Amino acid sequence: MAMKKWVTLIAFFLLTQSFAQANELFTTVFNVIESTKTERLLILSSADGRIYKTQMSEANLKYFKSFFGQIVKITFSEKGQELFINRIERALTTEVDPSVMDLNHFQYNQLRKFAPTDLQSLEVATNIFSTMLNDGDRRRSQCFKRAHIWAFDMWSKMNISSQKVFIFYTQRYIQLEESEWWFHVAPMVVFKGEEYVLDGTFMNKPITVREWQSYFIKSDKITCPVAANYEEYSKNQWSRLCYLMKVPMYFFRPLDIENRDVNKMPRNHWVLEELQDARRAYKGYKETYEGLDNGKPTINH
Repeated sequence: MAMKKWVTLIAFFLLTQSFAQANELFTTVFNVIESTKTERLLILSSADGRIYKTQMSEANLKYFKSFFGQIVKITFSEKGQELFINRIERALTTEVDPSVMDLNHFQYNQLRKFAPTDLQSLEVATNIFSTMLNDGDRRRSQCFKRAHIWAFDMWSKMNISSQKVFIFYTQRYIQLEESEWWFHVAPMVVFKGEEYVLDGTFMNKPITVREWQSYFIKSDKITCPVAANYEEYSKNQWSRLCYLMKVPMYFFRPLDIENRDVNKMPRNHWVLEELQDARRAYKGYKETYEGLDNGKPTINH
């Protein structure tokens, strides 16, 4: 009798522990793919950009795909750095208000107001910098792709909303310096109101925007004004050597800035095809960023 009580007590303890470790998330299912590495399904959550996993089967594949584009409630457990789904169900209208809860960062939302995360400490920025993926091979990748993945990783893995800073060289500078580049970009974070650039390819620590600009303009005596819009840069190619532009993390390439300012195409969301392309900047991208594969041929920007 005592043994039976003991077994019952252990079972109750394990049950309560599993519930204690469970987490809940309201999100929109944005992508469901089959892993090529393991017998698992990968579910891309558009509320936080994280990958949630479950066992692969034909029944599960059909079931989870039925939630595509739907607002759902996911109950999940964390095992190390992996997230495993215990239960998924459509969210009740009484549980969520899409006009208040921002559940899909993969589509434009006119109510979404972007604000960079204030890190409160340079030490935090330094720690982030040390974790940034960087295989050191910039010959086969482009700055805007590296910057995009770094920004996405900060958002999806650390819940940090960053910005990007672009330096645009004018025709005057390109002609004088015979420069092969017309722009460069890197993520930018804020702590206590001060802006720091995280350029993992060219720097070994976070640096101020002024230091970053001086490095790429090869002088600390030249000022690159911050352009209010893309036209300010494009129409002043001979009066200045360079311009800076600061934009939210979602902007992938200069064309996105031009589209916003000239063609009135706002951007406050991620685009999966761009992330799929950007991940190619790194070795082993198919394994590291498997969950960003939409199953279609990559559009190489």
